[in-house]
Amino acid sequence: MLFHVTWDYIDSSEAGQKRSLQLFSKWQPGPAQFQAFYGFAEGAGGVALIEAASASELAKTMAPWTPFLKFTARPILPIREAAEIEAGAAAWRDAQ
Repeated sequence: MLFHVTWDYIDSSEAGQKRSLQLFSKWQPGPAQFQAFYGFAEGAGGVALIEAASASELAKTMAPWTPFLKFTARPILPIREAAEIEAGAAAWRDAQ
């Protein structure tokens, strides 16, 4: 399952930033797999596309960072698949 994950920093203090960067330099991402991983240019957070077999796997991947980051995770679909689902739902509504 593919997730669109954004995060914002909870602790923007210098000490918080130093600690999170220290941990980040030693971190091996996983168990979920990052497909894309970016920081926002203004420095307030970032965005990633993360492939995870389950919500539990995604939670394990984000758990080390919860003292520093507030996450928003949304499952995403390829646009063709999303459009097919929406078309099927519209057809069902039209048939009612």
